[in-house]
Amino acid sequence: MTLPVPAPPAFVFLDFDGVIMDSMELKLESYCHAFAGMGFARDAIRKSQLEVAGLSRLKTVPLMYAALAGKAMTAELCAEALARFNAHDEDSRGKMRLKEGASGFLEDAKARGIGCAIVTGTPQEVIDRTIAHFDLGKYFRRVCGSPPGKAEHLHAMVREFGLHAAECLYVGDAIKDQEAALAVGMPFAGVDNGDDPFRAEGLSVKVDGLGNLAPCLIPS
Repeated sequence: MTLPVPAPPAFVFLDFDGVIMDSMELKLESYCHAFAGMGFARDAIRKSQLEVAGLSRLKTVPLMYAALAGKAMTAELCAEALARFNAHDEDSRGKMRLKEGASGFLEDAKARGIGCAIVTGTPQEVIDRTIAHFDLGKYFRRVCGSPPGKAEHLHAMVREFGLHAAECLYVGDAIKDQEAALAVGMPFAGVDNGDDPFRAEGLSVKVDGLGNLAPCLIPS
């Protein structure tokens, strides 16, 4: 079922990479570094990245390897690839930039008293360091990384904050984000970064950035 976007939403949950932070190309570089020397073409890695977008790197690295190599990844090789990914990702933090319209959206939500929270597949300790690096904590009541999964985080916060899922909004850029919103009965705004990964069912609205979503913060 596809739910309408509340105007305004009682609460806004947001994915991070590709929604708030323009970091997807940097993540691709980290995946290429992780899989260096394994014979995978950059275009193939990019395609595989899009197919697993929204999941934790603990899942994406072995899933991408299996898709690219046609066989399961050994535990030893997975640990080595994850270590390379993590090191490259940490070194890339300073190159990250907020997506156009993200700052204005967050400022507007804060000014209107609309609560926001991050729900991302990035490991908790990593997203905490990134939020601190960019001084974004003032915008969010909660910053939730993995584990657990996104649907679990959404369900837990809806209950904790005394919300109704249908009156909230989850904003993401991947099919896994859409599936998480659908699982908890929450309207979903899909940010299309050019790959249009979304399904019609459960897609409340599609935008190319948070700036285009700002009008939904204004009461109808």
